[in-house]
Amino acid sequence: MLLLNRLPIFIILLIATAVMMFVPSIFGLISKDFGAARSFFYYGLLILLISIFLAFASLNRGKSSPIRSQLLIVIVSFPFLPILFMLPLTKLLPNLTISTLYFEMVSAFTTTGLTELFAVKGVSKTVLFWQVLVGWFGGLFIWTLYLSIFLPLGLNNIALRENERLKFGVRSMDLKEQHHSEIFISSFVAIFIPYFILTIILWVVLKLLGASTFDSMSHAMSTMATSGISPNGTLNSEANQFSFIFICLFLLFAVSSNSYKFFSLRDMKTVITNNTEFHTGIMLILISSLFLFFINLNNSIDLYESLKFLLQSIFITISFLTTTGWFIESAMDLSNDTVVIVLIILTVIGGGIGSTAGGLKLIRFFILKNHLFSETTKMVYPSQVRILTSRMSFNSSVILKVWVFTMILLIAIALICSLLTFSGISLRDAIVLSISVLCNNGPLYSTIIEPLDFSTNINNFAKFILILGMILGRIEILVIFALINPEFWRK
Repeated sequence: MLLLNRLPIFIILLIATAVMMFVPSIFGLISKDFGAARSFFYYGLLILLISIFLAFASLNRGKSSPIRSQLLIVIVSFPFLPILFMLPLTKLLPNLTISTLYFEMVSAFTTTGLTELFAVKGVSKTVLFWQVLVGWFGGLFIWTLYLSIFLPLGLNNIALRENERLKFGVRSMDLKEQHHSEIFISSFVAIFIPYFILTIILWVVLKLLGASTFDSMSHAMSTMATSGISPNGTLNSEANQFSFIFICLFLLFAVSSNSYKFFSLRDMKTVITNNTEFHTGIMLILISSLFLFFINLNNSIDLYESLKFLLQSIFITISFLTTTGWFIESAMDLSNDTVVIVLIILTVIGGGIGSTAGGLKLIRFFILKNHLFSETTKMVYPSQVRILTSRMSFNSSVILKVWVFTMILLIAIALICSLLTFSGISLRDAIVLSISVLCNNGPLYSTIIEPLDFSTNINNFAKFILILGMILGRIEILVIFALINPEFWRK
């Protein structure tokens, strides 16, 4: 551990990638998929050896700029690591092109879940497990980046009310006495332990509720990462209803940036009672669930079916709000445009800032909602004496940052949509695809339009546009703007 604390973060990620590849190798041995086991073992061993050589070469290297180097690592990691992730698949899936394999790994690593891998003929469970594992690691990586890099640099610090300031147990990258790799590793360990334990708990629960061992493990990992990846393409609508309840509970970790405090029972009460983001998420879940329930309710169904349908409405709402994207086909009629619009709105709003969810984020939605209400009230009642509780408790700079980010997201959606139409994709498909990738909710496209099919309507140009969208959506475009900010380069 002492050696890792002095290595560059990028080399640490290479070592983590190598170690990860030994996991599907073991899985392949257990499932008697020896060809896949060998492929993952050899590539994992190769990457590990290269990482060790690079580690020894960089041991005596001086500490680089904490700000510039870490932001560059974030940008480079998302396009580079999927190249390593796809290496074993080039031998196992020779019928798929390199661009398709790279797309699949970027989709998994960014927890977008826009995939057709489960439908590929002859794909083994070892390969599907690797895809789920990459998505699970992507979720862990996102949490670690938030706590160790984004939060100390203030990239997502749009601030809450003065009495609700976020307090995190991490130290700033700017502390001269501590190496930035040490901060990264300490944050990684702090998140990995509860992240892993919660995944095991959900895996056991889903298994006890009747799912197969492989399906329950895959769905548990995808739930914690909000990737929406399933070896079956989606969840089984005939599954035990209690499975949906437990998945909903675990998806709530993506509703708030403080959700990691749920790992501590002492802090859980504070998060639930005093967190604006969490309250906003719960409010949206309740309103959207009831709305979907009533517009799809059939008068002929009995009380039990009504309660079952309400539960499924809540599940779908939480799933799309956290950009997981799991949908129960038997629950709602997608020919109803109102249902489609609600699912798209929930996806665009997204989950908690800094969590594995994508989208605009709940705290930004809360600020926009309050600001619009405040300005509308001033226009309708210009002479009203405004008391403290009726005023916006956010300063103008925070509101400006939120509006700027919102406009950047909308412009990015329009730009990605335009580029996709140039590649031959229809306008309707391009709109849904652009929202899916920039909000990291790949199953949105598969649910509303059709399952992804690279062989018919997605060419290489469109694939790389979608890859760019997934990466920009994952890092929220804020890192790019931080890098071009002269203030970051002067420090």
